[in-house]
Amino acid sequence: MEAFNALPAERLEAELLAVCAAPAWGAAVAADRPYPSKEALLATAGRIGSELSWPEVLLGLSAHPRIGERAGGDSKEAAWSRREQSTAATTADESTRAELIAANRAYEERFGHVFLIFASGRSQEEILAAARERLGNDEQAERVIVTDQLRRIALLRLERLVDGHALSTHILDTVSGDPAAGVPVRLERQTGEGWHPVGEGRTDGDGRFRFGVPGWEWLAGGYRLVFAVEEYLGEDAFFPEVTVAFRVDDTARHYHVPLLLSRYGYTTYRGS
Repeated sequence: MEAFNALPAERLEAELLAVCAAPAWGAAVAADRPYPSKEALLATAGRIGSELSWPEVLLGLSAHPRIGERAGGDSKEAAWSRREQSTAATTADESTRAELIAANRAYEERFGHVFLIFASGRSQEEILAAARERLGNDEQAERVIVTDQLRRIALLRLERLVDGHALSTHILDTVSGDPAAGVPVRLERQTGEGWHPVGEGRTDGDGRFRFGVPGWEWLAGGYRLVFAVEEYLGEDAFFPEVTVAFRVDDTARHYHVPLLLSRYGYTTYRGS
């Protein structure tokens, strides 16, 4: 929360606009800083979201793709949308997908805007049933539901923004077969001015370390993990330092980059 409270206002409002495309929501959330806790932030953000005017809600809807359509691009909004619809994307058959397209079209003809639903963890069958049920609502009742769905999605994204996105690593000593504990490791992001430090620490007793990267620091682009293995292997280590560079394309996904280590060699791969 200290980092969130200290972000420059313009930077924070841009981040919040990716959470919810209603400018009034982001401006009000930013204006109420500092927040003593994440719970206080979410409570305030939820209240602000429930009080949005209908024109502001429509602005918020403008950033959401149709349910069942994969959001394109590498923006945070697109990454979050793909993550939120991931369950639906993996559970749909062609028949259900076609029916959902028809339900989306009918909904838009009736209400004049996209069908919005809190899709995280829901199958396409569940989403289709909800769309058909909501087609029976009058306009005022549906506005109340849409406002609440937009609020719930914004709160989920805001919590993820504050909690950060995780990148993890694990070092296994392939000679002894044991995890490599206590190895210093740091994460850096590539920028136009070189490599920017993002986080650092030491592997635990199981050879693992997990980076909690704030959402505003976790961007698509180049990264590298730098393992200072000399302390673990000894001064005669052939590779005193191992650098593993990789690229992040989808900022909503978890990345796991392990290291298989020996005195005279190492191997890495993308894990899960």
